[in-house]
Amino acid sequence: MLSESDLDPFFDAIRHEAFRLEALPAYAVAVESAGLRAYLAGEPFQKSEAGQAFNDYVRGQVEAGVAWHRVRVVRSPLTDYERWECEWGYTVSEQHGHHTFVLDLTETADPPELPGYDWWMFDERVVLRFHYDHQGGFLGADPIDEPGQVAAHTRYRDAALDAAVPFPQYWAAHPQFWRENWLKVRP
Repeated sequence: MLSESDLDPFFDAIRHEAFRLEALPAYAVAVESAGLRAYLAGEPFQKSEAGQAFNDYVRGQVEAGVAWHRVRVVRSPLTDYERWECEWGYTVSEQHGHHTFVLDLTETADPPELPGYDWWMFDERVVLRFHYDHQGGFLGADPIDEPGQVAAHTRYRDAALDAAVPFPQYWAAHPQFWRENWLKVRP
């Protein structure tokens, strides 16, 4: 299994497209914990150095012609983490060219069949299957480059994108998840 640092060569080799499928209700990422706490406490937006570095990397990739997109699978109502991820993450990443689509399984009449794990796919040539513990902590990734399995993930990507809604449209239609609307009524 690949560690986080083992993933860098896969990102360095992207030439045309990076696609991510995210499906956990929360992730346990140390560099995100301060931002999540600030968001939940009603503090002003906090830009993280790690988040900004990744967004700058993506912007450079997009300017070089690489398409970056993800499908975020959720089940309404959103978790605290998902609301934070939307409001302080996706709204910013959209500005850098990393486009998010939301597949809300509670709002999708006929959701596509997707694998039960998170993954990245690069250039329709390799898939990185991610493994997490029960708290959403990253355990490692397995590379998948067998052509039949990559083709299956390409079909999963296409089905997820077809069923999902662009993040800006989803977010505009769900003001109940905006911090300004739930924070004041939160116990």
